[in-house]
Amino acid sequence: MKNSKSAMATPRLAPTNPTTAQPKARRFRVPLSLKIIVPFLGVSVTLLLLVIHTVKIGFANTLEKGVRDQVENQAALAVRDFKGRSTQLTKQAKLLSEEPEVIRAVEQKDTDILRQDILSLQTTFKLDLVKVVDARGEMVAELREEWLTGKNLINSAAINSALKGLEKSNFVSIDGKPQALLVGFAPIRNNNTIIGAVLVGYLVTDEQLQQINIDTNNINYFAIFKSGELIATNFPEIRSKSWQVPALHTSTTKIDIERQSYIMKTVEMSDIGDSINLAVFSPMATMQQTQLTLSNRLDSFFWAGVILAAIVGGVVSRIIGKPILDLTQNVNWMASNEYFSDKVPIPSGYELGQLAEAFNCMIEQVEKRDGKLNLQLHQLRQTLHDLKNAQSQLIQAEKMSSLGLMMAGIAHEINNPVNFIYGNLCHANQYTTDLLKLLTLYQQEYPNATAPIQDCIEEIELDFLSEDLSKLLSSMKMGTERIQQIVLSLRNFSRLDEAEVKPVDIHEGIESTLLILNSKIKTAIKVIKKYGKLPLVECYPSQLNQVFMNIASNAADALLSNPNLRNKEIEIITEMAGVNEVVIRIRDNGNGIDPDTINRLFDPFFTTKPVGKGTGLGLSISYQIIEKHHGKIEVNSEIGEGAEFVICLPIKSRIREATCLCGS
Repeated sequence: MKNSKSAMATPRLAPTNPTTAQPKARRFRVPLSLKIIVPFLGVSVTLLLLVIHTVKIGFANTLEKGVRDQVENQAALAVRDFKGRSTQLTKQAKLLSEEPEVIRAVEQKDTDILRQDILSLQTTFKLDLVKVVDARGEMVAELREEWLTGKNLINSAAINSALKGLEKSNFVSIDGKPQALLVGFAPIRNNNTIIGAVLVGYLVTDEQLQQINIDTNNINYFAIFKSGELIATNFPEIRSKSWQVPALHTSTTKIDIERQSYIMKTVEMSDIGDSINLAVFSPMATMQQTQLTLSNRLDSFFWAGVILAAIVGGVVSRIIGKPILDLTQNVNWMASNEYFSDKVPIPSGYELGQLAEAFNCMIEQVEKRDGKLNLQLHQLRQTLHDLKNAQSQLIQAEKMSSLGLMMAGIAHEINNPVNFIYGNLCHANQYTTDLLKLLTLYQQEYPNATAPIQDCIEEIELDFLSEDLSKLLSSMKMGTERIQQIVLSLRNFSRLDEAEVKPVDIHEGIESTLLILNSKIKTAIKVIKKYGKLPLVECYPSQLNQVFMNIASNAADALLSNPNLRNKEIEIITEMAGVNEVVIRIRDNGNGIDPDTINRLFDPFFTTKPVGKGTGLGLSISYQIIEKHHGKIEVNSEIGEGAEFVICLPIKSRIREATCLCGS
């Protein structure tokens, strides 16, 4: 605006000096649109060139990285594929070596029976070679495909390994051929004595190598080397020439073969055999063609961008001439939609610019306050959630503390008199036996009892009393032993003296829980136990017993609440899951749980029981206890098919590690 005012005032200030006025008039005759378009076009062209150059370099690097990643994945897949095939061959060889007919035939060198057995194996598994040798390595029977007839197989190393008792796999090369057999071998034993060996395998063909390819749009090549010698490949360029495989690399490398570039990766297949290397080649021709196509398209994009920038510059120059209308339209649109998320553009001009800046400042203040409110709302929700969890934990902790103290007190108070009774029963039994013995001796020495003694004998039924007294004492002993078991179960369940993480027997905790629940389930519910062989598990014993109690008690309540169900069963299964994890399954044959209830089953204070029958904290606390042990708890249920709770626990506890990390 100031520039336009000075241009209009120049002729008035110096009308008599045309030499000075004329240059100023020429300088301000440049159109505003041209002043906008020229810088805009210059910046746009510069940015386009920079972007195109960056895209070309980035795309080339991305393509090459993609090829390298593909080769890495292809190499890993190929090793895994060959490892799986070798394992299968080893199993087939071991299967044949353990056949009683084969063992007998090798001992008797019965070639006909051997041929029948290995022929069925060869037909079933489509093997190219099945060979049986004796303890000296001499062939007893052999079946080959026609193309192997007359071929010299270098398989002595595999046979010697099998005769040494090894059950492995290896590549067997064919003399004079760039081909190989993948074989599995196993010894033939009779009474722990090696009497021979079995060798089975099939040819590694180009088709098999190509089936490993994970990229259907690009052909990858494979080559297998044994001690630096090529034994199998689907890469013609290296099959017909003496090509030395490069040394093993931890990463991919770029090589040139026959004026063609390839990305190569070599890996060692030590699991299959000694000195076996696999090389994966991926041609870069497709990538280079893609780069060329992209370059041509980016050049076209550049010229299109230049034309578009010129058009946009012209449009922008016209739009700048209408700042008031644009500002009004933006403000009206925001006011009508009651939505302040975007900022209005700042137009040229001092007054309008100030107005637009003030409006944008107002929008920023609204956004900040809205953000603060959302943050406070999120914090309030998190605080409410934390309070609910804390409340549930406090209630359950107090409940279990009181229950544990009560159990410990009851166990202690009962244990002393029970031990007193149990300890004196043996003496009472001995005393009774001695008295009865003395009474019998009296009867023998003085058989003619007086009338009062005879009346007393008949009144007290002495014969029955003598016979029943020992039974009575035996029953009292069984009763005191039962009380001792219950006291021990109460103590094992509460485990107040075991607050530390320690290795415990899971089955002992389950048995203690079932003994405490015996009064609820003994008359109406059948408990089926299928315990596996489990190691000791590091955990908090009392907390884990609480989980078993909550789940088993809920299962019993669900079954007892269904009077129409005749055969009520609770099944408890324990087993290993892998090497480092145990699984406990507790299932019932009740009505099951509907999906909506399953989704809320572990929420604090959620319960399906009537008022006064449960707090809704049992499964929530159980979930938190299992999470504390770094385990998992899942629910599987279908309506009418019962419910199953699956608990997975690590054998070695990570609770101590987590505690140490938090403390450090």
